[in-house]
Amino acid sequence: MPDTPFSKGDKVPTDGEYVCVPCGYHKVYKSGDEFTECISCFSGTPQGEHEEFVEGQEMWEKVQPPIENQT
Repeated sequence: MPDTPFSKGDKVPTDGEYVCVPCGYHKVYKSGDEFTECISCFSGTPQGEHEEFVEGQEMWEKVQPPIENQT
């Protein structure tokens, strides 16, 4: 699985919770779905609040589980 953010329209590689990089909104996706625009900030669309809008902006990253303290 790539370590980089995913763009709107990319296929979801694995089930799980993903975070919108620009605003921090969390959304659960299933493997095989396509990543959509963020319904919180609309990043990835012309309606987005971010001045640096670029069509197809990379914006979703998988949320990693917390690392347990191994002391």
